[in-house]
Amino acid sequence: MAWTAQWRTKRELTDAIFVLDDKDTVRRVVSASQPVLSRFLTEMGDLEDWRGEPPIEGDSSSPEAWGQLVASRAATGEVIEVEPELFWHGIYIWFRSQGVDYDTPGLAASGSPRIVPKLRRSSLMDD
Repeated sequence: MAWTAQWRTKRELTDAIFVLDDKDTVRRVVSASQPVLSRFLTEMGDLEDWRGEPPIEGDSSSPEAWGQLVASRAATGEVIEVEPELFWHGIYIWFRSQGVDYDTPGLAASGSPRIVPKLRRSSLMDD
C-alpha cells in the first residue's frame, strides 16, 4: 500500500492537507493555500517529499478528528474518495471566487499563497 493525501475542512477555521503513510499514520499536516491545494488537485509529486508540520499530538493526530473529508487521493493521483458538495464549494472559495482556477499555470509552483480566504460554509453543509 502506498502513501495517500487527504483534503479536510473544518468549519470557520481553514482547510488542510494530511499526508498519510502506508499504515495510515499522519506524516505531514500542510495548511491549505492556493498553491498547496493546486498541487493536491493536479501534480502531487512524491508525497514523501511534501513539507508541513509534523503530526499533531493527541486527538488531533487523526485526520477524522480534525474535520470533514473533502477528497482523498492515492500517491498515483487516483481519486479515492470525494464529497462533491464540499469539493465544489472549496473550489469556488479557494479559486474561482478569486479569479483563478486550481489548474491555473504556475499556481502550484508558487512560493506563497495568493490569498487565503476566510471560509464560510453554506447552510446546506450544516450537520
